[in-house]
Amino acid sequence: MALPERPERELTEVDVSRLAREISRNLKPLALTLEQMNISSDQWDRVQRNPIFHQRLVEEAAVWSASTKKSIEDRISTKAAVMIEELLIDAVGMVQNDQLPGVARVQSLQFLANMAKLGDKAVRDDGSGRVQININIGGQRVRFEKETAEPLTIEGTAEVSP
Repeated sequence: MALPERPERELTEVDVSRLAREISRNLKPLALTLEQMNISSDQWDRVQRNPIFHQRLVEEAAVWSASTKKSIEDRISTKAAVMIEELLIDAVGMVQNDQLPGVARVQSLQFLANMAKLGDKAVRDDGSGRVQININIGGQRVRFEKETAEPLTIEGTAEVSP
């Protein structure tokens, strides 16, 4: 059964400004941006002829490319956040991959806990070599414990040559 077609919603000035911001940042392909914002090709054609869009595009490009310390920090932070978001699926795959060493899986889980703002309260390291991760989901507590191998000690003597 096919769903009935919905008429296009009219784009607002907020939509146009957001589109200008996304395009000026150039963090993802235009086609993906249009798809994510649910903008049809007809709407895109109309937006490109819109003087408000062109004004916003110039403004957003100026803000994004400014060379102040704050602008540079914001650009780096935004780009890093986009990259991290794209890698979340890979991190979940690493946690679930029992072929990877435990340390890599635990580090991936720590990363995900940090992204979920579970952070320091979820992962504790008391220096004993034992890793314990507690995750509370609703009223249920999930605990992951891992004993690590004893640290490798390398013994020997140093000799100094004249």
